[in-house]
Amino acid sequence: MPDSNDIIARPLAEVPVAVAAAAMERCFKGYLVPVRTTPESWERRFRGEHLDPFASRIYEHDGQAAAVLFICRRGWTSRVGGMAVAADARRRGLGRRVMRDAIDDARARGDRALLLEVIEQNTPAVKLYKSLGFRMTRRLVGYRWDPAPIPGAVDAPREIDPLELARVALREGEPELPWQLAPETLSAATAPARAFALGDRAYALIGNPGAETLSLSALVVPRAHRRQGWGTRMLRALAAALPGKPMQAVAIVPDNLAPEFFARAGWERQGISQFEMRLELGG
Repeated sequence: MPDSNDIIARPLAEVPVAVAAAAMERCFKGYLVPVRTTPESWERRFRGEHLDPFASRIYEHDGQAAAVLFICRRGWTSRVGGMAVAADARRRGLGRRVMRDAIDDARARGDRALLLEVIEQNTPAVKLYKSLGFRMTRRLVGYRWDPAPIPGAVDAPREIDPLELARVALREGEPELPWQLAPETLSAATAPARAFALGDRAYALIGNPGAETLSLSALVVPRAHRRQGWGTRMLRALAAALPGKPMQAVAIVPDNLAPEFFARAGWERQGISQFEMRLELGG
């Protein structure tokens, strides 16, 4: 692989989705958390995160992806939704160049802040972002649950439109949630994602019921019904309605959001965690 100065950047808008998905998988190969994607799953994810294909880039040499930069945008805030350098292009300064491009472009657009998440255990990446002026705002964690057969009667959840859940999250959810948990992201959920409700007391979103491990993408209990056991009842209802599979909440949950709740419900905190980081751009 040549020097990073010989690598050209192409706007993501010029690239078919299948090429973008393949570039992402190539550049994240060997990453701490395996990244596997298809054009369909790639589109579903980034549609909800408000990916800007004109601000995003694929860095190439001889038609092969050397790095990817996916930029998501809402209002005056941009977020690095994904940045990775291919294994054969690492340790040549390309990651720093890509991030400087992201910062310069965000300033040129007049953005006020640039966000990102980075795996806490990825020490080189954390060091890079700190050297560029990013500061840690909070730690994000994940949880996993292997439900055993549940004795006794269990609530039967009602399936609802995922958009209804997003509207409830907007009214009743916690403020200032991470980008991927925000109501703006949830509002883009479509099949195969499925949303459920227990009356008007608890709501949940499962990312893909066909996956080997069920992903709990959202759990909302309206304020009037909190501390009454409805969150736990919803988890039990999901385990009964979608039996035989473990369940997880990936590492995008603020570590101070509900640790006691997850512990009481039998969920174990996962080993991988993330830092949410922020760079103020002025304006």
